[in-house]
Amino acid sequence: MSYEYVLGVDHGSGGCKVTCLRSDGKVVADAYVDYPSYYPHPRWVEQDPVMWKEAAVRAISKATESLNLVEKKNVNAIGFSAPHHVAVLLDKDQEVIRPAIMWNDQRTDIQSKELSENYGDRIYELTSNMPNPTWTLCHLSWLKENEPNNYRGIDRILFMKDYIRYHFSGEFCTDYIEAEGSLLFDMRKREWSPFLLSLIDLKQDVFPPVYAPTDQVGLINSQMAEQLGVSHDTKIIMGTADTAAEIFGCGTVNEGDGVIKLATAGNFSMVTANTQKNRNLTTYHHLIDTLYYQNSATNFAAASFRWFKEQFYADLSEKFDNSLIYPEIIRQVEKIKPGAEGLIFQPYLNGERSPHWDPHLRASFFGCTARHSRNHFARAVLEGVGYSLRDCSLQFPNSSTKKMRIIGGGSKGREWVQIIADILQQELEIPAYHDASFGVSLVAATGIGWYTNLREAVNSVQSVIHQVSPNIKNHEIYSEMFEIYQQLHSQTFKLSHRLAKISQNT
Repeated sequence: MSYEYVLGVDHGSGGCKVTCLRSDGKVVADAYVDYPSYYPHPRWVEQDPVMWKEAAVRAISKATESLNLVEKKNVNAIGFSAPHHVAVLLDKDQEVIRPAIMWNDQRTDIQSKELSENYGDRIYELTSNMPNPTWTLCHLSWLKENEPNNYRGIDRILFMKDYIRYHFSGEFCTDYIEAEGSLLFDMRKREWSPFLLSLIDLKQDVFPPVYAPTDQVGLINSQMAEQLGVSHDTKIIMGTADTAAEIFGCGTVNEGDGVIKLATAGNFSMVTANTQKNRNLTTYHHLIDTLYYQNSATNFAAASFRWFKEQFYADLSEKFDNSLIYPEIIRQVEKIKPGAEGLIFQPYLNGERSPHWDPHLRASFFGCTARHSRNHFARAVLEGVGYSLRDCSLQFPNSSTKKMRIIGGGSKGREWVQIIADILQQELEIPAYHDASFGVSLVAATGIGWYTNLREAVNSVQSVIHQVSPNIKNHEIYSEMFEIYQQLHSQTFKLSHRLAKISQNT
């Protein structure tokens, strides 16, 4: 039997993942290639866009290496996704002006505060979102003030996934969900807002035309087709932001569905038919066009676990293969009782997003005694991320959850999923596929007609492989710990600000 294929290409915060989906709905291969972030100053996070293109080529090559020459020619389409809020500045020669400011960069506290105080009501009216250091509008405002020469050199602006896709098809464009992540786009009119653009003195023609995520936006260019060994008729599909692709791809496509994401950052998201008016939430259109998803997010989720592993379990790299280090830490964590014997971790390793929206918050361990080992601290890290997600969940007091799925790299650790279920007192479903690359492969497949619509696509392919139910006894312990966690924040955040000021002045 002759099969056809589509590729979903997702650029995350740490690397590029490619999923190869076959026309019978089977994922036949995936591949991952990492790239670095740079931290040139406190609270800054930047990346080199040139590395994204190189990672895409390498990851696609790895994902298709099991296909023979004929099968590679049957790659019908490629779709793309990447994080919201990451703008790439291009000069008149379409060359990158400076490194890209990432979504988790926290440098724009002054600009976001000024925009909120002076124009917050109008911005919220147009976008259903409030200024904070995550948004492109705030990044551009900072660049205008601090790098005027670079700013004057801007000829065009693309977003992360659109810059990568540009190198495959040469088309200068974006989708409306991606555009919503800029805080420069009128959500209801679905057009660039003249008012918002005026706040940063940029004209509309700097920004790309806007399409739907399933739209075809050209064919692969000859150079890329030859390099990858695919057909010159391979269609390039628009794609969308990674969170939108993940929420759709994991099967949450109905009002009342929820998603918890345990990745670099942590998200608590709800699918809604009508947006909840809450300025602590971020709001975007869902890939199912009649729906929205609203999101409350913590900056450091799996990134907190990775930080702790690298700093305090370095010795394990001498004993175990890298893929076995996390499972070994989890085995040690399982020996520690819930609550980590009264040890609490605040996961504010690079400030915090919702519900606090405070770039100056600092992480801490509280309650340490001589009895605590590094395994206690490791469990406290996992639980601290869970407390932060519970903090996020409180932004949805009136939501009725029909189903809650958990995705991201952290969802592979069953003990961590159990901790989250216990803290939230929520049954969690683990889907078979949960990556943005999988979600955007379905977008590409729908865009070329494999499926009638997006809901049919995901319902045909997605399934639940495991369910985790909360332990009521553990929930009682965690509820008391969570109260302390909340009080700890309220009583120490001013001290975090003082420490941040000292670090900036030294």
